[in-house]
Amino acid sequence: MKSFLKSKLSMRQYELLRMLAFEFKRWKCRISAPKRFETNETRLHLGCGDRHLKGWLNVDMFGSDLNLDFAAGQLPFADGQFDVIVSQHVVEHLTIEDEFLPLLRACCRVTKQGGEIWISTPDMEKVSKSYVSQKNLDMIEDRKHRLPNWDMDGMPSQHFMNDIFHQQLEHRNLFDFELLKWCLEQAGFKNVLRVDEQKLLAKFPEFPERNDDYQSVYVKAEKA
Repeated sequence: MKSFLKSKLSMRQYELLRMLAFEFKRWKCRISAPKRFETNETRLHLGCGDRHLKGWLNVDMFGSDLNLDFAAGQLPFADGQFDVIVSQHVVEHLTIEDEFLPLLRACCRVTKQGGEIWISTPDMEKVSKSYVSQKNLDMIEDRKHRLPNWDMDGMPSQHFMNDIFHQQLEHRNLFDFELLKWCLEQAGFKNVLRVDEQKLLAKFPEFPERNDDYQSVYVKAEKA
């Protein structure tokens, strides 16, 4: 079906159709979300995709322990419910002002005093430096290795910048460390540190390895 639609529609029409289908699924998810959700888990995996981890509450829009639309900026959990929240490559899909900041404030509310939040997202600084230094070819090869089904469809290497910034209209913002730090502090977190994937895996070895430090910024912060 996907290949059929691509063959019949222009890229703009196809992407618009995908967006409309996604927004409909988001609307269904939002209206069916519970106002309050009780859980005994103290670790929240926010944006789990198909990576369901034992000992965590795995949350995403579809096919998770609890389906939520993060863009609503609300979480149906009790205050101070979680010791830790981990979210990998989710926040770039949200607008900062009316989606990401409200979500971070909700995360702060449901995190225990002294609890942690770990976030990774594409790094605007690394991607831009790779373009200026003409090393985006290295990023392309790394991404092909990590995502075997991904390709550039014969486009020149410069198109990688468009792909990472827009990803077929799915990405809304890219972050660097300073912007991510500012957002976390606005939401009530403190001690925002730049880390890497190995720091995350050392503390939570149950997470599958992404090998994406070449394009990602990883941060850890505490509830103030």
